[in-house]
Amino acid sequence: MPPAYLIRIVGVCFLIVLMDGFDTQAIGFAAVAISSSLAIPITAFGQVFSAGLLGAMLGALVLGPAADCFGRRWMLVAAVVMFSIFSLLTPSASSFPSLLVIRFCAGLGLGGAIPNLLALSSEYVPPRTQGLLTGVLWAAFPLGGVTGAVASAHLLPLFGWPVLFYIGGITPLILSVAVAGALPESLQFLLRRPDGQQRVKEALDRIGLESAPGEVVYVDTEERHSGVSFRHLLSGGRATATLLLWTASFMCFALLIVLVLWTPALLRKAGVDATAAAMIVGMVNLGSVAGTAVGGRLIDRFTAYVALPILFVAGSLAVWPLGQVTGAVTLLGLFAALSGFFVGAASAGLLSVAVLIYPSMIRATGLGWTMALGRLGQVTGPLLIGALLASGLAVDRIFLCCVVPALCAAGAAGLMRWSALRTALSHDRDVPAAGHTASVRSGAAQARSAATETGTHEEQRYWAL
Repeated sequence: MPPAYLIRIVGVCFLIVLMDGFDTQAIGFAAVAISSSLAIPITAFGQVFSAGLLGAMLGALVLGPAADCFGRRWMLVAAVVMFSIFSLLTPSASSFPSLLVIRFCAGLGLGGAIPNLLALSSEYVPPRTQGLLTGVLWAAFPLGGVTGAVASAHLLPLFGWPVLFYIGGITPLILSVAVAGALPESLQFLLRRPDGQQRVKEALDRIGLESAPGEVVYVDTEERHSGVSFRHLLSGGRATATLLLWTASFMCFALLIVLVLWTPALLRKAGVDATAAAMIVGMVNLGSVAGTAVGGRLIDRFTAYVALPILFVAGSLAVWPLGQVTGAVTLLGLFAALSGFFVGAASAGLLSVAVLIYPSMIRATGLGWTMALGRLGQVTGPLLIGALLASGLAVDRIFLCCVVPALCAAGAAGLMRWSALRTALSHDRDVPAAGHTASVRSGAAQARSAATETGTHEEQRYWAL
């Protein structure tokens, strides 16, 4: 693929993920101001956070599989437009119930965007670099949180809290136009249409690649399914790998959201001042940006069942001291950055696994369910920490409890060695992108089947997608 076009695909997707992270955390930055403006108790904002995260979970479950049926590019446009509109509507909320509904609907779009863009963009790079691409794109999420923190610090005092949601709504709306006009559709999806041969040729011409010369028949040689449904994620020898992936995702994303949402309150309770507590959360986000950027590449280099357990164990060793060194801000910042780095790298690694083990025709479904289980962890984690805090448990013990999900995720990742994931990753690592048009598998059996239906190899040539 021409570098300029690949940069365009990655650039647009990167900005969408960044705005996803910006909008997801904007409600946290604006919570105190919204509480004062709408006379909503600050203690009620746990429900507001959960409403958005619940919407994101359902969005991943619904819009991911829908994209495998109806096309990823337009489903991505729909998801981005949805969270843009409801971000713009957030300042118009006049009551607590209306705020809950708006944030829930914004979450639906947020949850549906990432599985679709990861599934779509991964088709246009070779399998050996899919993990790197996933890590780079996912790094935009915590970077969006950093951007939101900087924007809130400078803009809230001047323009008030609505400005965050105007930025978080208008920018993705512009990006949705870029998606519609600049991003390609999945070649396998186009090939399923009645006029698929012509549409694939037009798509290849559009992205600047030479289509196959002469009279050819484009053949999808990847694993095919009759319909797209939940059961396909658990068939084809993927059941164990899928369940282990979901377990690790639940634990990983629960820990990540706890580090972002609860660390300030826990450190304040331990005697750390407000400015230092905010800085510590910033260090978590910065560490996560760096970690997610390299996490996918580690999967490409060392495989999931080697890299992920090490990352999770290292993350647990970085999280535990957060409750032990509250009197030393420098050490707090160091361990916060390391926590973000290791857990963030692991989260990118998990998404890379989902990209690698699911064939193209169910990839958005697989990513949607993986993200949905992660979002469920994001809903559950803060509630559990809140319950521990309400029970009177000391801050250092609460951070010690945060080690548990990291170790559980490490165990699940380690068990992947004995699942079908090992075979799947080894297979994908050895297969180049056919003609550099899409990162999909090729196989002689399917080509022979196509030849039987449409003519002999002497009469027509076949171009594997």
